[in-house]
Amino acid sequence: MLAVHCPRCGRPAPVSLASPDLVACAACHYRGPPPAEAAQGLRAAAHVVFQTDARRRQLSDALRRMVVAASRRHARLVVVFSLASVPITALAAIILLGVWVSPDPEGNLVTGGMVVAAWLGTVGTGAAVLALVRRRQRRIEEACAARPPAAPGEPAACHVCGAPLGGGDGAVARCGFCAADNLIAPAVLERVRARQVVILRSFEQAVSAELASFGRATSGAAAAVVATAVVVPIAAFVLAIAAVLVGESRRQPIDATVRYAAVSTPVGQCIGKIVPKADGGTAVRFGGFRRAELPEEQAIAPGAPVEAVSPGALVGRFVTAKQGAGVVEGVFLSPLKGNSAEVKREDGTSFTSSVAGLCLSGVPSR
Repeated sequence: MLAVHCPRCGRPAPVSLASPDLVACAACHYRGPPPAEAAQGLRAAAHVVFQTDARRRQLSDALRRMVVAASRRHARLVVVFSLASVPITALAAIILLGVWVSPDPEGNLVTGGMVVAAWLGTVGTGAAVLALVRRRQRRIEEACAARPPAAPGEPAACHVCGAPLGGGDGAVARCGFCAADNLIAPAVLERVRARQVVILRSFEQAVSAELASFGRATSGAAAAVVATAVVVPIAAFVLAIAAVLVGESRRQPIDATVRYAAVSTPVGQCIGKIVPKADGGTAVRFGGFRRAELPEEQAIAPGAPVEAVSPGALVGRFVTAKQGAGVVEGVFLSPLKGNSAEVKREDGTSFTSSVAGLCLSGVPSR
């Protein structure tokens, strides 16, 4: 708020660039010319205003519609976002429930992590865009909000020059002196009332700063929303990949509670996890990281001999896996794949594979 010290009582009194030779003090009811230095500063500030294009002080048609229907627009965005998030939330819940009840925990951490990352990326994008839209909306409102009336019944004043405003179109009023657009919605005026700053000197700098603030607030809103919508999913994807890589790099001692057996399959003797079946029988599960030629699980006939295999006994043995063939150099527990083996190929390169799904004979997977 542009103001000068009242020549009579010394209290701050609002002034306007439209009437630099007049100050009206609400405290002592003085009405007359301000100090000469203040009047000169107001004229210089008015010169700064009229040196800029009036369109820089005005809202575009799109921004005018946005600020006029701000609350309804935000409510619609919230409803649309809520409805759009229902399918991905339901799908994520179903997948996570399946992971939770799955009898084979291997790979569940990977699946669950990727599902959660996808959900966070989708919901996070929507929430970030909503927050950005709301923030930009408030920033625009505060940048073009009129100066609240000094007393009930008095008109609001232009946020650029301080001139009194008419009624406008109900939400936005254009100043008759400097042609700046002013938001005069009561809710916005109440919000900015407590944030008013009294400017008692350097009127030129204050007006220039106000014009610059208005320009920054009303430019690039669409670009910022689009940028957020693009950056958030990419960031979520990168974080998910980073989580997988970190999890893959962690190696812990073998989980000895998991029992394995080697059974005959179309590709030779292959190792699977021993799991009980609902009918009381037993099956060998080869897991989600198995070779394509292997079934998901293979039943063991009642009374049939089962060759138990310890993961530690695989060290030094030649095995084939989905990624190729080689000699097992070590076994460990991976947070992502469960009990795993590090296999070294003949060419010196290595890969890791779940213990379930390794084959002790046969040709490499193609």
